[in-house]
Amino acid sequence: MSINEFEYVEPASRMQLAEKLSHMASYSAFMILLLGEEGSGRSTLLDQLEELHEPRTQRLARIDLSEKTDVSRLLLALVDAMQLDAGLLTDNRLRLAAVHKQVRALSEVGIALHLYIDDADFLTDNGLELLLSLFQLGDSAPRILLSASTEFEQRAIDKGILDRFENKVNIQRLAPFEDDEVEDFALSLLPAHIELTPKQLRKLVELSNGYPGGIIASVEALLRQGGGKSAVKSFPIPPMHLAAVAGILIVITGFAVWHYMPSSPTETETTTRIQVIPEPVAVNTQQAAVEIEVRETLAQRLAEQEARLEEEPLEFPVLESVVETSASTESEDPVAEVEVADSVVVEEPVAAAVTTPAPQVVSPAPAPVAQAPAPTPAPAPTPAPAQRSEPQAPSVSQTVAPAARPAVAASGNNAELLLSWPDNGFTLQMLGARSEESVIRFIQSQAQPQRFYRFVTLHQDAPWHVVVYGQYPTRAAATEAIRSLPAELRDRNPWARTISSVKEDIRKIDQ
Repeated sequence: MSINEFEYVEPASRMQLAEKLSHMASYSAFMILLLGEEGSGRSTLLDQLEELHEPRTQRLARIDLSEKTDVSRLLLALVDAMQLDAGLLTDNRLRLAAVHKQVRALSEVGIALHLYIDDADFLTDNGLELLLSLFQLGDSAPRILLSASTEFEQRAIDKGILDRFENKVNIQRLAPFEDDEVEDFALSLLPAHIELTPKQLRKLVELSNGYPGGIIASVEALLRQGGGKSAVKSFPIPPMHLAAVAGILIVITGFAVWHYMPSSPTETETTTRIQVIPEPVAVNTQQAAVEIEVRETLAQRLAEQEARLEEEPLEFPVLESVVETSASTESEDPVAEVEVADSVVVEEPVAAAVTTPAPQVVSPAPAPVAQAPAPTPAPAPTPAPAQRSEPQAPSVSQTVAPAARPAVAASGNNAELLLSWPDNGFTLQMLGARSEESVIRFIQSQAQPQRFYRFVTLHQDAPWHVVVYGQYPTRAAATEAIRSLPAELRDRNPWARTISSVKEDIRKIDQ
């Protein structure tokens, strides 16, 4: 029995981390080190980052390493990932020049190159130096994300990478899932007909160490050992209940046989057939002839009446006038409507309404028109009569509000205050979210909400609400401040960013 490969549940914390890394790679960091244990989900997180990249402003090149990679192998992989013509690039010098030329060409048209390298532990020292040399391209330099094990951090320190690029390198360590996230992930891997007991689920959480790779391995081991119980029962009725039902059926069957059994087996049945002959129905021919004659006379009179109505059509001027008046004087004031109707009835001669005698037509009285509380809807709108010349106020449906720009900078944010800070300072980004309400709740729940500042920027063409904390003169001071934060804030992985990058995000609203 194998795990379910058709469903995957990405915890909310990892989705937020993917958005954070995408923002950092786009606006604040030359290089990001994504560090985690084996099976911590680094490759899966890179997949999430690929889905978040913006094709209009970013060009993505991803390289997955599986063996030792020096300068030559790395340049060949770069040429392939950037879709350059490898046939014309016969040596490393030409390959590197082509990479530089392509990076500058993309930058000139407003497109930044994002380079993702998975399993960067396979890079040799000279291969790593080649990547760092791309920083010399200045504003055109690509954004590099290296996914590696936790030991890679010590290697970066030994090579002096953190000292040489102090303000341009960010380190992100992958934390294990929470217990409820582990349970959701494990249940999504199980086949549909398998369930785990609470004890098995707790043991699985302990063995997995909270990482996706450990969860998958633990679920596979559990299924191989035959763990888990089937959610589909072979027979839904317990044996004791089944025996009781069978006994009741036997008793009912026996009683039915005894009750309907004949008392005397020698009785014979006698069948008598009775034949009924219908009597002939007498037909009165004289009465039938009279009925036919009456029908013909009525049909002839009806035809004459219809012919006379076609030759002399009836006109109803009073009714037409009233309908026109009620359709053209729709108003919210019932008194005005009654006055108009009364004036029309008085001016129109009632005697001229019916000029042809007809037994089927009854002239309508004018009084009910004036007393009607609700006007009868007309079949089609008609122009207002001549005596109502005053202009009418425009209705609500005719008033069109001017198109307004979406309100992305809600009242209460601190954009103006942040724009007044010096550009060479630093702050800590605590949170970024789509929902403004969640950001406000987060700030109000803190012990010192006055030290939190929020602003609005644009991310993927939609409002993005960001919360920053504190103001520090150097990156070292901002990084040191992280250690003094409460545990619940440190768990959010705050990161130091320059004030100048914050201002750039704020000004995106006005562009």
